[in-house]
Amino acid sequence: MNKKDVIVLNSHGVGQYAYTDHMPKWGETLSVKNWYVAEDGGKGTNVAVALGRLGIHTAYIGKVGNDPWGDLGEKWLKEAGVDATYMYRTDEVSTGTGLILIGPDGQNTVIDGDSSSVALKEEEVIQALDDMKGSKYFVTGFEIPMHIALAGAKHAKELGMLTALNPSPLPQEKMNKLDYIDYLFINEVEGRYICNEAEDAMIDTRSLMKEVQELYGIKNVIMTLGGEGSASLCEDDYFEISPVKVDKIVNTAGAGDGFMAATITNLVWGKSLKEAMEWASKYAALSVTINGTIPSYRPLQEVEDFIKDNL
Repeated sequence: MNKKDVIVLNSHGVGQYAYTDHMPKWGETLSVKNWYVAEDGGKGTNVAVALGRLGIHTAYIGKVGNDPWGDLGEKWLKEAGVDATYMYRTDEVSTGTGLILIGPDGQNTVIDGDSSSVALKEEEVIQALDDMKGSKYFVTGFEIPMHIALAGAKHAKELGMLTALNPSPLPQEKMNKLDYIDYLFINEVEGRYICNEAEDAMIDTRSLMKEVQELYGIKNVIMTLGGEGSASLCEDDYFEISPVKVDKIVNTAGAGDGFMAATITNLVWGKSLKEAMEWASKYAALSVTINGTIPSYRPLQEVEDFIKDNL
């Protein structure tokens, strides 16, 4: 039995970056600077690489094309110690790519292209999970088709795994009850969208998270709050984690993926959720000082040294 600490089911793609002084409006021709292809994966490879570099026994499930972008994803996974057996390769599709627009203060907007995981079949996911029966955690998100991600989560739960979902990008169709999800990771913008709350509406974080919790029947909701830190609502137990400040923010792209991976890592280590999120905030603080997503996910010792020397 090929048991893992964590199984990640989500998309692989390769990011392209461009720097701009503002976000474009419809019909606008936007001039950008320093457009380049970076070491930047999709949410699946981001989370899996981060986990692997932190020493977590990790496997990845997804589908990519038989092309250089797919080769690059497989290389990143294997170099991080991630089992890429179930990174299925196919000639049906090309591996996806995306454009990340970086603003003057390091904030970002991500434009996702088609994911090669549209060719991923539910039976392939189920077979992979069955082959890794006995694994501890299952992590997924919606850079692959929602029905594939949720089918995987349901089956993982049936196999006794703890399940985590980052429903990003948010789907237009309803997600219905998600009571088979143990940990829902969202940001504040996503929380407001889910609950039909206007961006400038006055609502406290706990109330917003309670709405999400009741809507989907989930016990544990974890919300990132950008520069304000993060918060968690576990049944009726609410707590906030203060933000970790760094001198210079270079790039925030992938920080949420890193935060999720670091939180799951600490849960695997047996930490409480509060302890896990505190450590993950420090991990994410290091990640935003480094350009690109894949390079920003540092090995455990380097993270520990950063925490010791700076925080």
